[in-house]
Amino acid sequence: MRNRLFILLSLFALVMAACSTPSQSEPGTASPQPEGEAPPEVLLSYELADGASYVYDVTLVQTIQVSAEGNGAALDDEDIPESADINVAGTGQFTFDVADGPDEGTYEVTITGELTDLNVTGTVDGEPVSGDDIPDFADVEPVSTTVVVDDKGNIIPADPSVEDPFGDLLGGLEGLGGMGSGSVPGAELGQFFGPPFGDEAVTVGDTWSATVEVPGFGSEPITTTVESEVTGTDTVGGVDVLVIDTSTVVSAFEVDLADFFIGLFTGFLPDDATAEEQAQIDELVENLRFVISSDETTSTSKTLFDPESGMTQTYEVASLANLGFDLNFPDEETGELSSFVMDMSIDQTVSYELATDEPA
Repeated sequence: MRNRLFILLSLFALVMAACSTPSQSEPGTASPQPEGEAPPEVLLSYELADGASYVYDVTLVQTIQVSAEGNGAALDDEDIPESADINVAGTGQFTFDVADGPDEGTYEVTITGELTDLNVTGTVDGEPVSGDDIPDFADVEPVSTTVVVDDKGNIIPADPSVEDPFGDLLGGLEGLGGMGSGSVPGAELGQFFGPPFGDEAVTVGDTWSATVEVPGFGSEPITTTVESEVTGTDTVGGVDVLVIDTSTVVSAFEVDLADFFIGLFTGFLPDDATAEEQAQIDELVENLRFVISSDETTSTSKTLFDPESGMTQTYEVASLANLGFDLNFPDEETGELSSFVMDMSIDQTVSYELATDEPA
């Protein structure tokens, strides 16, 4: 059951991660500037030094609520509770090791770290949880990942020529601590964070936006809209920074993966299949259901950015995701179809504060 749940969440992560690759941001219409003298206009870009390591103190505060019902083995394992209300809080350090990217103006960023001070409270199926008794779906695993970004903060997609679109996603996956917000920069641990920048110089009061549509395994694409505004200036540790407020909206969607799994299962059916094996596949084709849905996902973030060094000093993002799962899927032990529906909400805040920007 644990593996099947991980597969489900892995595929959802694939869909959400596809939304996290906005195209180059286009400057929007400048809003009226606040009273007082605005700083000179500046063309914003990230300046990451090849061979450098940047360390950020990270804080996660998260609430996960789950309700589920079903039959068969789907709810017989503690990995899928009938109800849960969990609060997760943790702190730790994450290191961003930088190398030159494959193209000019790009960076290869390897992100490693973990939350070493993790506190979990709440209830699962009416029973309290605390201390080290962390449910699998609320656990936050160590992070080790590599991404490629350009100097505007846009994620560069992986090589599209790779034949297997699911890669290693059918293997293990960390718990739900990083789920539900993959489309929001920095909301999932192990992402490059900060707003994508536009191609025109800005000052206080200026705005810009980016919108991207990606296929959603269905007839309707998933749309992500990112809107940013320089709302003021501040000083952090003697460094003059711009204050950038960003809102991100990911459209509601429904993903039906039944056809994918039917193709996967029927592909393993041997040419000399017995009548019993063929009957099992026919039942599967007729009854298999694997639907993942999401309400419109919203987030807001605040970035304190040093335009002179091209570094983010602090970043905080708050996001809310409401997810739904409707499955009728073979049990991994008995092979019998097992049905359940599950609703999940993930309300979280993640903050990053630069600890040092000295090369390691």
